[in-house]
Amino acid sequence: MVSFSVLIITHGREELLLKCLDSLRPQVEKWQLIIVANGLPVSEKVLTLAHSLTSEVDILQLEAKENPGKSRNEGIKLARHEWVYFIDDDAYVYPRYFETVMPILGQSRIDVLGGPDSPAKGMDHFSEALAITLASPFCTGQTFNRHNKKGKELISANEEILTSCNLWVRTQLLREVQFPEDYLRTEETALLLDLQKKGARMFYHPALVVAHHRRKDLASLLRPTFQAGYYRSKVLKDKSVRGGALFWLPSLFVVLHFLIFISPAFFLVLARIYVGLIVMMSLNLAARRQKIGLFGTIAMLHYFIVFVYGLGFLSHRLGFRANK
Repeated sequence: MVSFSVLIITHGREELLLKCLDSLRPQVEKWQLIIVANGLPVSEKVLTLAHSLTSEVDILQLEAKENPGKSRNEGIKLARHEWVYFIDDDAYVYPRYFETVMPILGQSRIDVLGGPDSPAKGMDHFSEALAITLASPFCTGQTFNRHNKKGKELISANEEILTSCNLWVRTQLLREVQFPEDYLRTEETALLLDLQKKGARMFYHPALVVAHHRRKDLASLLRPTFQAGYYRSKVLKDKSVRGGALFWLPSLFVVLHFLIFISPAFFLVLARIYVGLIVMMSLNLAARRQKIGLFGTIAMLHYFIVFVYGLGFLSHRLGFRANK
């Protein structure tokens, strides 16, 4: 029988956390729920729901808000079962998720397992447009399959298609390899690269889908997007990753804006090509989701995310220090 611990890091998002918890109803006798309250206490409502789900509930209260890697490492210390399942407090699993995952976890050849996320129900227009945009290769590049179902069967995986909002890792491996504690974003990328280097066998199954809520405006999207670029650069450098050239493209995109001062005519040619590609991609994405009214927001988010991500990447390469 597969045994597991569910680990959730939370900070001031009670409504979403309650939705996440309410979805965790595996048909097994015993499983552990670990909630790390990262700087803010959880409410009685959360505690009541948690204890109604399983007899094994551990609440870890961190007095000050810690970086994601630090809070996860602290939570892992409490894990008592064979697997740790990482799910974000703003995500939730679908009804048949555990029925699907349990037989897969029983395969001895698997050390790490994950699947894609999808737009959560009931999001506002901006959040829904953002979820659709993140599933575009013109926005998230090599990692776009984190937000799309890739294939129909279990396949070998790497950090480009695995996401920390929906990730299973054998507990024993997490005793040997930890999340970096100095990263503000992409800490799961660093962990997965270290696990891969250690020889961990990593897999992805398209049926293991979780719903994921997204940010509601540009202001709340700015900092995490910048940090995603900054720490992608850091992880490529720290881990001496080969074949990461495509992650430089957003930085090149930022630098090309200086052409407007050097050769305005050439800049306009490139701008027309870019706009044409983004318009076609955004129309296609909106039409496939039957959300044609979101087309304009999707197109704008393509530009915003790539530009801000590129700024973050360049900032790290130029030696600027990241701020929380």
